[in-house]
Amino acid sequence: MKTQRLLIILLVSISVVVITAFVVTITRDDQPRDILADPGHGPTERTYPESTTTPPLPPSTDLFGNRLETPAQDSGVVLAQDFTTRPDPARPDYLSTAPARMQWQRGWGGAALPFSSSDGPTAVFDGVAIAFARTPQGAALAAFDAMARALSAPEGVWQQVVRERYHGGGQPLLDRFARSRRTIGAARYVVVPDGVRIQPGYRDDLAVVQFATRDDLGYTVATWPMTWIDGDWRVRVPDNIETLWGPGTSVATLTGFGSWKSQP
Repeated sequence: MKTQRLLIILLVSISVVVITAFVVTITRDDQPRDILADPGHGPTERTYPESTTTPPLPPSTDLFGNRLETPAQDSGVVLAQDFTTRPDPARPDYLSTAPARMQWQRGWGGAALPFSSSDGPTAVFDGVAIAFARTPQGAALAAFDAMARALSAPEGVWQQVVRERYHGGGQPLLDRFARSRRTIGAARYVVVPDGVRIQPGYRDDLAVVQFATRDDLGYTVATWPMTWIDGDWRVRVPDNIETLWGPGTSVATLTGFGSWKSQP
């Protein structure tokens, strides 16, 4: 079990340095997605794929018994969106509150992929989830999704995830993920986090997201800075890529974190 925990800490609790101030501009090499987004509420005014009408498959669990829905495709199935159900920014626990109808789906190799009916993702194109809401919840969903798909998606797809969902890193980042993916059964160690929160000071162009994962002494906390670029949240890769694979921060309790387990 200790070995499994260490692998989970390595693969799931990838820790990144917090970028306290930066100005981000980017010109994308690929053609832009045909997605419209309003600056305050995420993608709107378009019809996106909704959940399939095929009879649902039996649910399963991740490595530690957390519920995973079984989608019709390994890349996941987006949920019908209702922006009116987003958490109220006035509530005191807003930065740790889960989005509406939080759902974890079983992806490639058993990896946990996050979906919601209020904060995205709103579409999955060629295995890449896109169009997360410009909210703290949208940033957290995008952070975990980027990590999960980079570690579990098949060849050709995971490389595109890294190119599209991470800002910075280039070929060295691709090479580093390739090494991590060589761990046997790496995808199954991408499990539902025990706690989620966004650090105080959230802005609509920068969100510092934290995930807590149980370990032998308590919990390991991974920190992900997310930046809003070209109409979506992306992981802001530090100059030193190896900090992504740092040990994280140890805490004894989940005080201040919210539970983002699957909802009915």
